[in-house]
Amino acid sequence: MTNQHPLPHHHLLGFDVHPGTLDEYLNLITHAVAHNQRYTVLYHNLHSLYSYFTSEQLQADYRNCTVLVDGMPVIWLMQAHGIKVTRDHRLTYVDFIMPMMKLARDQGLKVFHVGQKAEVQQAAMQRIRDEMPGIEIAGHDGYFDQSSDSVESQRVIDEINQFEADIVLVGFGAPKQEAWLAANREKINASTVFACGACMEYVAGAVSTPPRWMGRTGLEWLFRLGENPRRFAFRYLVEPVLLAGILSKRWLSERLNRDKP
Repeated sequence: MTNQHPLPHHHLLGFDVHPGTLDEYLNLITHAVAHNQRYTVLYHNLHSLYSYFTSEQLQADYRNCTVLVDGMPVIWLMQAHGIKVTRDHRLTYVDFIMPMMKLARDQGLKVFHVGQKAEVQQAAMQRIRDEMPGIEIAGHDGYFDQSSDSVESQRVIDEINQFEADIVLVGFGAPKQEAWLAANREKINASTVFACGACMEYVAGAVSTPPRWMGRTGLEWLFRLGENPRRFAFRYLVEPVLLAGILSKRWLSERLNRDKP
């Protein structure tokens, strides 16, 4: 992590973000390669924030990472604190992945993806190859021992480095992907590593992509809840209420400390 970060950094209510537009995050990749610098990119939305504030380990895993904003409610929260951001600073992998792949193809950068079932990953990579002829992309499924000192994890890292990847995408889902990256990032030679969640499931068509207007207006959660209420009911109906309580307490504490003589 360099001190001269190409993206702005904001700290509010106990968490950090580096808001950037699609073009600015594409420039981050180019900047990292051109200047031989290393970035680990995680993301924050309401679900990740709830997990973050309820896990000291996850807070440690986020330390010194670049954090893109993957959720309109986080944008609204930043705006409420006077930070000048717009909906263009909300960046989700549904919108980010194919422009990233085009950049990699056009600049001759190698991409390696770790995560998902092998058949889902292969379908996603085939679609990417079809849409971006000439791209160099490889991968390993997410079904291996992900503990930090496991032989299998080291084999995956060796595979990434032998491929000479410039961009690595890790999609185990939170908090597994963040824990694995925190434990292994120093061993991975790639300049940029992204925690990308279920990104390749969307690329493969294994999960339906919400209409993009829903993402821009903060209603993407409603689409996902309707598709799989059993999986997402707690995440979208309960976690935001609990998170609101956590953030309200932090805001009140900060205000009281600021008002002390």
